[in-house]
Amino acid sequence: MSHFVARRATALLVAACLAAACSSDARSATDADGEPNTVPAAPTSTSNAAPLPTTTAPPTTAPPTTMLLGTTLLATTTTTPPPVDPSYDDIPIGVCDTITDGAIGYRNDTATIADEYEQIGLSAQGRPIWAEHWGTPDGPQVLVLGQVHGDECAPAWFVQAIREQPPTTFGIWLVPTINPDGLAAHTRRTADGIDPNRDGFRLETPEARAVMFATGRYQPVLTIHVHSPYQWVGSHNGGLAREVAGAMSDAVGWGPTPNAGRVRNGDLAFLWEGQELVIPGHPSVLIEFPAVAEGESPAPPDPSQKDVATVAAVATQAKLMRDAFYEVMDHR
Repeated sequence: MSHFVARRATALLVAACLAAACSSDARSATDADGEPNTVPAAPTSTSNAAPLPTTTAPPTTAPPTTMLLGTTLLATTTTTPPPVDPSYDDIPIGVCDTITDGAIGYRNDTATIADEYEQIGLSAQGRPIWAEHWGTPDGPQVLVLGQVHGDECAPAWFVQAIREQPPTTFGIWLVPTINPDGLAAHTRRTADGIDPNRDGFRLETPEARAVMFATGRYQPVLTIHVHSPYQWVGSHNGGLAREVAGAMSDAVGWGPTPNAGRVRNGDLAFLWEGQELVIPGHPSVLIEFPAVAEGESPAPPDPSQKDVATVAAVATQAKLMRDAFYEVMDHR
């Protein structure tokens, strides 16, 4: 039984127990050689560690009840409140929400909610880091990291594209932002002043530790890392990653897909490099969208590569990439 099914089975058993009152008294690069195959331990209760996941499922409709009024038997239907996205208020509103006309942030404003939510960690400043599940619990699961650097806004359109049209033949664990402190402050780095996408080995930040925890917990067949502002798609560890990256790039006419690369600077590492210590040989796709405004990612590592496009262009690119990604997964 998968961990996903196990969690659902546990929830059903608890619900049945409560209903029956069961108790009267009393949860560009070269591949690295063999790395330790270790899965991060479940987070502890220390202030910077990811807490044990909090799972929230949407409420369901209660069965009809009846009421006797005078001599007439009236049927009434009692329903619970509309489903609520428990992560909504935890995702900050920042510069990305207003950076240009038509801008969107990382909150879920699509009027649809995921079938499951899990808190996978806490930021340096104590903000919850949420993962939301879309699609089916059956078959392969994919991890999508929507935002890693807090001043990168264009990835929000890929996040929205998934929420608007989830997959039907596989599942996606979507993390809208792993860096909510950076999102709130419109800074590339975390509140600790660390670039989370160079913390794949050291795991100094609670944000990077949350990514590794999610990788070990969900065992994805692929991770998609979404960034801006360079306008290209790359892959890491070939196979499925190269196939998905190629399909995405072809869909938007961006040309060949290079390797996503390795840091090659001491013990610094990209997050996809760190994931290899959790799942050896784990494939990853790197998307670099163009920025939607000059104020987005104002000081990237290589300013010469920065590209700026319109909101309409990025929104279209996000949907085309989503569809190309889904098509590859649908035919696996």
